[in-house]
Amino acid sequence: MALDTLRKGTARILGLILVGLLVISFAVWGIADVFTGYGAQTLIRVGDTQLNSQDYLRAQQEVLRAMSAQAGRSLSLQEARALGLDARVLERLVGGAAVDTHAKHLGLAVSDAALLDQIMKDPAFKDGLGNFSPAAFAQALRNVGLNEQGYLHSMRETNLRRQLLTTIGEVAESPKVLLDALNRFNGETRILRYVLVPESAAGTVGEPTEEDLKRYYDNNQAKFTQPEYRKLGILAVTPETVKDQVNITENDLKATFEATKDQLGSPERRQLEQIAFPDNDAAKAAYEKIQSGTDFVEIAKTQGLNESDIDLGKVTRGELADPVIAEAAFTLEKDKVSEPITGKLGSVVLLRVTAIEPGKSLTYEEAKADIEKKLLKDRAGGAIFDMHDKIEDELASGAQLAEVADKLKLTYQSIDQVDRQGKQPDGSTVTLPAQKEVLNAAFATDTGVENDPIDAKDEGVIWYEVLGITPEQRKLFDQVEDEVAKLWRTNEMRNRAATYGQELVDSLTGGKTLEDLGKELNTEVLTSDALKRDGITVNVLPPTVAQAFTLPEGGYGSAASGIGEGRIVFKVDKVNPPTTLQEIEITRLKQQIGLLISEDAIAEYFSALESRYGVSINEQALAKLVGGGDEP
Repeated sequence: MALDTLRKGTARILGLILVGLLVISFAVWGIADVFTGYGAQTLIRVGDTQLNSQDYLRAQQEVLRAMSAQAGRSLSLQEARALGLDARVLERLVGGAAVDTHAKHLGLAVSDAALLDQIMKDPAFKDGLGNFSPAAFAQALRNVGLNEQGYLHSMRETNLRRQLLTTIGEVAESPKVLLDALNRFNGETRILRYVLVPESAAGTVGEPTEEDLKRYYDNNQAKFTQPEYRKLGILAVTPETVKDQVNITENDLKATFEATKDQLGSPERRQLEQIAFPDNDAAKAAYEKIQSGTDFVEIAKTQGLNESDIDLGKVTRGELADPVIAEAAFTLEKDKVSEPITGKLGSVVLLRVTAIEPGKSLTYEEAKADIEKKLLKDRAGGAIFDMHDKIEDELASGAQLAEVADKLKLTYQSIDQVDRQGKQPDGSTVTLPAQKEVLNAAFATDTGVENDPIDAKDEGVIWYEVLGITPEQRKLFDQVEDEVAKLWRTNEMRNRAATYGQELVDSLTGGKTLEDLGKELNTEVLTSDALKRDGITVNVLPPTVAQAFTLPEGGYGSAASGIGEGRIVFKVDKVNPPTTLQEIEITRLKQQIGLLISEDAIAEYFSALESRYGVSINEQALAKLVGGGDEP
């Protein structure tokens, strides 16, 4: 746990992490062990709680809405999947089902009266006079695609989960000894003096014998094992397949360009810094100090923040979740500091823009091709649906997939050998529509199995079949002898350099100085910046830093330099203690450490639930539904 990490941003409230922890990462669930064969109607089972594909799709829409809200715009399904939608949905379902099962076994429930009272008091459902508005309630349900029964069910689940998770996550105030230990761990810095030792200084590597090569080959079997390959047959009906059946005119293209031209091209980006304050008065006082000449970064330090904490990076307007802060950031002049801004989510901040990268607008001709592709995707659904029915009818009559493609004048793609990553034996990569989903599904089935087609959403519908399987197998020594020899030489040089580096460390411990080594190696003695545990600088890579923090002041060490197989031989020249924490930093860290301890407690809770109830996931059904959460 790193103090610098804990300092990032403002403190969260427990309610915010509960949504994500419903929902803990798959590391908790031991996901490699939960995929088992399963009934066709059930997608996920946690204890006696069962979830089906409808539950999955409902959760998918909820997570998609949440991700869109966070992004500040409506995300397409493909965009959301690229950002981890499928994994989030599965995590949410598994975590939620585990908590629901526990609540059921504990006999916990939320009464209808309590739910009704909560709804009546919800400000989102009140009119201008502060009274409950049935119309506002109905509109809110329409906006999220739920009926009253579905909303009440969702509320009951949410309340029960919140009760359990809040109780589990309740922790005492972080002890001072923990704060001091974290400050020492993260705030201490070390200055190194060092020399760079080229690999040539360690001597040359001789020619290997056949015995050397075969020993390396036998000891590193994974390096010389080819993955499982599958022969696939693919029939894809995509928007391009039915393009001739979709009417898109020049007027359509121009009208779409006029309606969307502000969204085309690349958006403006701004390098943004932000300091968060507990309230408007504190922000106003800081703003007045800045106007009187105090540096923006110095103000950040008074809030317990460093430069990396306040740097939001180069962002677009849409990447800022709070629309009020986004509007202020993109109207602010370069190098100016904003007045205090109260965001829509309640945070109070000061902003500074340090760089502006102008956006680029596209002409009609530049945008035309992409607009046509988008319109084609939007309008091709009907034609794809019609073709889907024709293909299914042919398959139902007993025709083979290749025969169907030939009869309907469609393209049947035969791939002789491909692995889970889409690689062929020659190293080239196949190109498939919805490639991730197709490969996941293809490696979850077998030869001779009639598979359901994959609904690839705006990419169309894909039928696939496994025509053959080449099992994972070790390559013969004669096939890879040259590769074995190359890797053997690299490994020998690395080992020789490491041994030589340790000999130099021993000589330093025995009384030599770095200056003596510098003369012998004809290289200069260099000095690093003051480095924290997560620091990195030129020539000093993370392994060197990690080793340096295991040594006392005056200690010597050696590590890879990152220059070929060369080494860095160093001395811990000075150990600098951390600065004393300010009161505002102590307060902030107590809050944030408390939240992290809560997360750990909840993670243990989920692990215990998994052990008690067990988790089973119908891998094949999931692959057919969404293509799976993992990379193929």
